[in-house]
Amino acid sequence: MSDLRVLDLRQCPMTVFPQGIFQGLDRLETVFADNYKLCCPATLPRGFNVLNCHAPFDEVSSCDDLLRSNLYRVALAIFASLSLLGNLSTLVYRLILHKTTSNVGYDVFVTNLCVADFLMGVYLLIIGIVDHRYKGVYLWEDTGWRNSRLCNLAGFLCFLSSEVSVFIIFFITLDRFLVFRFPFSQVHFRKQSAVFVCGVTWLAGMTLAAIPLLPMTSHWSFYSQTSICFPLPTSRVDFPGRTYSFGVIIVLNFILFIFILFGQMFVYQSVRASSISSSCTSKTIKSFNVALRLMTVVMSDFLCWFPVGLTGILAANDILISGEVNVGIAIFVLPFNASLNPYLYTLNIYLERRRCRREEERRKRIISQLKLVNSYIAPN
Repeated sequence: MSDLRVLDLRQCPMTVFPQGIFQGLDRLETVFADNYKLCCPATLPRGFNVLNCHAPFDEVSSCDDLLRSNLYRVALAIFASLSLLGNLSTLVYRLILHKTTSNVGYDVFVTNLCVADFLMGVYLLIIGIVDHRYKGVYLWEDTGWRNSRLCNLAGFLCFLSSEVSVFIIFFITLDRFLVFRFPFSQVHFRKQSAVFVCGVTWLAGMTLAAIPLLPMTSHWSFYSQTSICFPLPTSRVDFPGRTYSFGVIIVLNFILFIFILFGQMFVYQSVRASSISSSCTSKTIKSFNVALRLMTVVMSDFLCWFPVGLTGILAANDILISGEVNVGIAIFVLPFNASLNPYLYTLNIYLERRRCRREEERRKRIISQLKLVNSYIAPN
């Protein structure tokens, strides 16, 4: 064995890489492998030229770190901070500081959407902490981390957050559609019905996220496929459970967002047609304002999820997708909406309140002018 010069470990079912795995192979010149960890300097013989070790490139992790690039690390920290602080602040504001007594389903949907987006921030926080914990020694901790309960929990939270967010956005769009399609009927989401729908949504999201953890699917090692604990079916690389991931993340979400797109188009046309009407009541105007606020939130989510669905469909048809695209989706696209949504709520609420203040000031000026006119007319 000490005279071995070429070592081919492709299709070798190795999952654990102990230190000194190539010990004694002093004359080894070339290595072929399926796992990038076998080409890390720490595993190769002393003096071995790493350029002669051929293995697939891992877009997310390196021999030293869970997140191979500082760009990924900075992006994750920013998105985690924005998601956690933004959604927590929005929840505190809506549940404690600004309690509403209205019977509309909109407030219930938005509150549950904040909770779902907050869970995405928790997922990002877990990945960031583990990346810091194993910095410089990730090579020897990779297998243990990916098969740990914490990794399964992180993947579960990411899956749950993503699916619940999509479902709730769908119901928000459906709610606005019903308001504009049947403005004088009772076919609307009230607070009680919205609570029931959100409860069913959370139950469905938990079920979808828990299926890969059941004993019958344990052979998938679903959340252990990647170092970020969430396998996306946006590459041509096959893995156990890929069909399930594709069916939920790509097919189901893509169908829901097609409905969301057409629903938002209908709402936009209704808002546009009614905005030029002179017979709008205050209740109708309030519904229009809510619709306009929601359109920014829904369309931002759609623009982020549409590339995920499109990339997954292209990959399923054996169209080459760059590894950098997959990493970009995992690091930048998935957390983007969870980080952006609470600030969209805040901005829209601020704009709405400013509009209301201006209308109130205008109304007061008109009343004061009428009183002034009456004071001149009254003596006569």
